[in-house]
Amino acid sequence: MRGLVVMALSTPEVAEDRWPARPFGAKSQAEWSLPAMGIASLGSAFLEPDPAFEWDGSRRAGLVRALTPGISAGA
Repeated sequence: MRGLVVMALSTPEVAEDRWPARPFGAKSQAEWSLPAMGIASLGSAFLEPDPAFEWDGSRRAGLVRALTPGISAGA
């Protein structure tokens, strides 16, 4: 990843170029950059889902609040 970041500084095309892909069993095709594919590959290689974790409406709402700029997690 460090190499991709360093290369993107001197060669912006590395981060700007996008290719259509359906990585990791995605249902739909999307535009992916080389750095995005590399980071996602690392995540999928070293992380695994917790089988005891269940998604429900309140967990999804909490995640949306946490990831939405300008909205505090306690709001």
